[in-house]
Amino acid sequence: MNPLSLLAVGCGFALLPLLVTTQPENPPPAGGRYIGAAMCKNCHNGADKGNAYDIWHETPHAKAYENLGSDKAKEVGKKLGIDDPQKSEKCLKCHVTAYGVDKKELKASFKMELGVQCETCHGPGEDHQKKRFAEAMKKDEPASPITADEIHAGRTIELCKKCHNEESPTYKPFCLKERMKKIEHLDPRKKRSDEDLAKLRDIDDPNCAVCAEKKHGDKKDGEKKDADK
Repeated sequence: MNPLSLLAVGCGFALLPLLVTTQPENPPPAGGRYIGAAMCKNCHNGADKGNAYDIWHETPHAKAYENLGSDKAKEVGKKLGIDDPQKSEKCLKCHVTAYGVDKKELKASFKMELGVQCETCHGPGEDHQKKRFAEAMKKDEPASPITADEIHAGRTIELCKKCHNEESPTYKPFCLKERMKKIEHLDPRKKRSDEDLAKLRDIDDPNCAVCAEKKHGDKKDGEKKDADK
């Protein structure tokens, strides 16, 4: 994959907590500060939790900042008048999480070098972390529902296209449905029926060039088969 592809947000990672019940179409900002992917690992790692951290760590998102230091990235940057992609706002705005936010919004645990992290898609995780730790301390009490003002869940093409767009010097048509197959990390503790999974993965983007080309190709193949009969 080209190192300057705008990898951010992948959008809508499915790092879904156990009891998500309220996730409006346009949720308010999640609360608290950014904590960084290393903190997310504490509770979102292991097969019993969907291997969320490990899956993220193997995606291009996790290497988004690192790749800006490659020779290829510097070559592309030079053509755009960028001496150091790892210091350029034009690159960093999509190659790291929380770029440009006030430093007061970042906890000491947050490391920009980890690239495009969980909180690009899910929002700041401090409130979620605090609340879930508090819930874990309760005995013989059911956990309270996780709501959108605590952490975000779901997938939206609008979020992904903030970075996966033509502003990238190496942009390639982006299909959220196809990309999600590569980065999906559902929490197995949240039980989903086949119908639920189908609905989750049925991402309709009428402007998706990849899907349009595929449909066009399928149509041509069908016409050819009819002609050969």
